[in-house]
Amino acid sequence: MATNQLIVIGGGIAGLTCAESYSHLKPNDKITILSCSPILKTVGNVQKISKVLESFDVFESQFTDIEFKNPNISVVLCDVNSIDINNRIVKTDKGDFKYDYLSICSGAKPNLVKESPYLIGIRDTETIVDLKNRLSDAKRIIIIGNGGIALELIHEIKGCQIIWSIKDKHIGNAFFDKDAADFLFRSKQIIDDKKDKEGTLKETKEGISNEDELIAKNKNTSTPSNSSLYKSESGSALGPQWYSKYNFKTTDQYNKDNQEKKYNFNENVNIQYSTFLDEIYLRDDKKLKEEIINNNNKDKDKDESDDWPVYVKLSNGSLFGCNFIISATGVIPNSTILTKGNDNIKLSNEGAIIVDEQMKTGVDRIYAAGDVCSIEWSESEVWFQMRLWSQARTQGRYTAQCIANESVKNTTLQDNLDQICTNFEFELFAHATKFFGFKVIMLGLYNGQGLQLNSHNSNQNEDDIKIYTREIVGEQYVKVILKNGRLIGSLLIGDTDLEETFENLILNQIDLSRYGAEILNPEIDIEDYFD
Repeated sequence: MATNQLIVIGGGIAGLTCAESYSHLKPNDKITILSCSPILKTVGNVQKISKVLESFDVFESQFTDIEFKNPNISVVLCDVNSIDINNRIVKTDKGDFKYDYLSICSGAKPNLVKESPYLIGIRDTETIVDLKNRLSDAKRIIIIGNGGIALELIHEIKGCQIIWSIKDKHIGNAFFDKDAADFLFRSKQIIDDKKDKEGTLKETKEGISNEDELIAKNKNTSTPSNSSLYKSESGSALGPQWYSKYNFKTTDQYNKDNQEKKYNFNENVNIQYSTFLDEIYLRDDKKLKEEIINNNNKDKDKDESDDWPVYVKLSNGSLFGCNFIISATGVIPNSTILTKGNDNIKLSNEGAIIVDEQMKTGVDRIYAAGDVCSIEWSESEVWFQMRLWSQARTQGRYTAQCIANESVKNTTLQDNLDQICTNFEFELFAHATKFFGFKVIMLGLYNGQGLQLNSHNSNQNEDDIKIYTREIVGEQYVKVILKNGRLIGSLLIGDTDLEETFENLILNQIDLSRYGAEILNPEIDIEDYFD
């Protein structure tokens, strides 16, 4: 059995970044990626926005392309069964693999609210293809959840009714406070109304081409497994703007049937606030008839009572029929890949593998990165962990650096090793994305995380926290949070060109007390002001 200097479990953003970064640092070492899918996630078009912020695209590549690009990386398509930590062996259905160092980047699986053939989770390309196929003849769907995936689906799915059940009092609670969520909601309505008046539809040939290519790849190369611990827990995460590769529209027949109705965000989406999924009933379920008789749902058409294959009862008593249900309620870390047979692994409350400042798991020579791990060592007040593709990339790169550093420790190579990543990248939370078509930048404690803000849009509270906002509906929204006069968080929606300035203000901790709300005065060029 040959020894692989580094084995990486997982072909997602964290895993590929770890493998390729280590390949750059140690080009003579052998690296093996164990992946349950032949399609791996690679990062491209990286643009440095500021010291910490960057944007990038995620591409789906065949494993053979990865091997061709990196001669010292090999990819094995297999299902991981267990890890023998004493003998440093990864056991798979394709044989055993011995390692010097192991990086677990197995990601996470959708946290499905219930089990049903009519309920799907959204996590990887296969689940997106399943969603597209189901949407082809759907008239009504139900989305459960209020995170990033739910927001993106609400924005992208066209031509069918959507019942959106959220446990919160406003949309986007996983990312935004009520004011920012209201701005997005109202701005989307304005933009959609404008598009309706202009009679324009956003549909590009490039998007359709990418979509068909991805579906073809999945049909031709995907190899599902019935027994694997790893494969059954889903493939790697989708990456930024995944929805731009797909055309989420229903059939022309449904649109013809409803041609008298012009569905926009208001009419097409029925938001059920402060609710969660209570029960799922199939059409022939005996309990369903009783529920239909007793339910007080005013939104349900009387002539549709028996037309749906599945029905959902929400916690407020409302009953809705639909074609299928989407569970978008977060993820569960795939930590069982290490904990199976190893009882002494430290896990967080949510089941993620706890790692130290060097991304070590507590087991000799085993590291973890991405959605599967929990980082509790950062001492920065303005950094926190979220399961985002940007953090998966940073963690993968930093883990590779830590492993490479360890591998040359106390050798003549120690002083010559490149330093491509340090723990500075864990000093400030920074994430760039898009919601409802708007550019969104999140910096530091952008939503007041951990500050226990009690007042709504208040300028001051007992903890000497001040919040200032400005908005132009349909264009931009800016929020800054100051603690003791120093900027600790900022949310930027739209093209504000303030991200680099606010990032520097957070990192430098300049006292801004004397400026007050003027810091957001659009008449002042704040960038030049602080330069």
